[in-house]
Amino acid sequence: MAKSTHDVRSSGDTTAMGQPGRDTFGGIMAARIDRLPLTWVQWQLALLVEITWGFIIFDTDGIGARLYPFVWRPNGIIDVVQYAVIQALQVGLGVLLGVYIMSWVADRYGRRPAILLATFLGGICIWPFAYVTDFRWMVVLSVLSTLGVGGIVATHSVYLSEMTSPEVRNKVLLTSQGVTALVAVAVNLLAFAWIPSHWKLFLWVSAAVEIIILLPLLWWRLPESPRWLEAHGRHEEAEQVMTAYEANCRGYLSGELPPPEVGRNPVISAKGSSWRELFTSPQYRSRTLLLIAVWLLAYAGLIYGVGAFAAVYMVDHGGTAHFVFLTIAIAYAALFLGFLVNARLGERVERREVIFVMGVLFAISWAVAWFIPNLWVIALCYVASRIGTGLFLFNLYNYTAVAYPTRIRSMAFAWTDGLGHLGAWAGVTLLGPLYVLGPNHLGWVIWIIIPGALLPALLIRFLGIQQSRAVLEQVSM
Repeated sequence: MAKSTHDVRSSGDTTAMGQPGRDTFGGIMAARIDRLPLTWVQWQLALLVEITWGFIIFDTDGIGARLYPFVWRPNGIIDVVQYAVIQALQVGLGVLLGVYIMSWVADRYGRRPAILLATFLGGICIWPFAYVTDFRWMVVLSVLSTLGVGGIVATHSVYLSEMTSPEVRNKVLLTSQGVTALVAVAVNLLAFAWIPSHWKLFLWVSAAVEIIILLPLLWWRLPESPRWLEAHGRHEEAEQVMTAYEANCRGYLSGELPPPEVGRNPVISAKGSSWRELFTSPQYRSRTLLLIAVWLLAYAGLIYGVGAFAAVYMVDHGGTAHFVFLTIAIAYAALFLGFLVNARLGERVERREVIFVMGVLFAISWAVAWFIPNLWVIALCYVASRIGTGLFLFNLYNYTAVAYPTRIRSMAFAWTDGLGHLGAWAGVTLLGPLYVLGPNHLGWVIWIIIPGALLPALLIRFLGIQQSRAVLEQVSM
């Protein structure tokens, strides 16, 4: 197989992808991945990566949102404006830096080392919050603690989209991503039991799961992406990884694998690739600008904008720590069911359509919660809105990963999702004053509904590209 990889290479190709002077490969590795039937091998990789995503995100990302209502505010450690600053730095600058650094690592050194480094950073930087109470040091930690968050955000959908075929990609991605909701249930049940009484133990256990359990598992079980190796000209390594990947899959099959269809998997060499292509190429420029706008708005609204004050909103309407964390756990259990329904639809429904519907669901949920400010109604609306947020977020992750070719996929994530965290930074910073503006926190509610949910949903619905059942090397051309 290694020989055939080199046989299909041509130099100076100017075909569909319009990259004169660049080597174009027939995509042997991509074709061999695309013909693999779905087995437990793909499920293992997907579940391991997404469980890692779940623990890094729910243990680390925006930890202030858990501690402020029940630890920091009652003890007078920081005020609401300082909290908004910390939350904005966690979900904004820290993640932004993490996305850019890890995207560079993923493009330069591979998807595997980027995921491993993200896991290490996620665990090692969370435990100091158990001891630091000075606002200035909390600001520093708010940035450092979310570098790993940015890393796993930039790599999880990129890696899994490259390891699966178009026929099963949506099913594998969304089902495994649904497991993140179960991780969230477990994390919030721990918070239910330990916050505020044993909140330091909560932080230590969070760090231990990532460093002691997940990091060794990833080191042992996670192969490099053969597509990435092929695009970077490392054909012998790609052949070794791909041979082992195929052998593992054959262990779950009764017959032989079908032959690869090389002709439908054109791959341009990553040599000489630059982030500038995202803006100089007319094709990628429109995708990039659209996704930057959608990520900016969504992070400021239905993703982080709501998360920054949802718990505070419930507390202000009579919710206790136990009520809040149990409600969040129930919401993520409901989200898990939503993931299963979405995964069952598979490639029959376009991602952009799902994203649009989920944005509308979110907006309706919080409008009802504002008009009927009863604690139980707010809780029910929160559950519904969490389904909207979760499926919006993960479908947008997957949409972004599939929209670009292998040679610039991680860079594209940095410039779209990464810049989007500036929206979280600026938006969440504004939420302190907005939260106290108007009756029943109307300023905050309007922010998360209109610019934070409806506008990005409309943009992706009417300006996004079709991706259903498309070959990765073709849809990203």
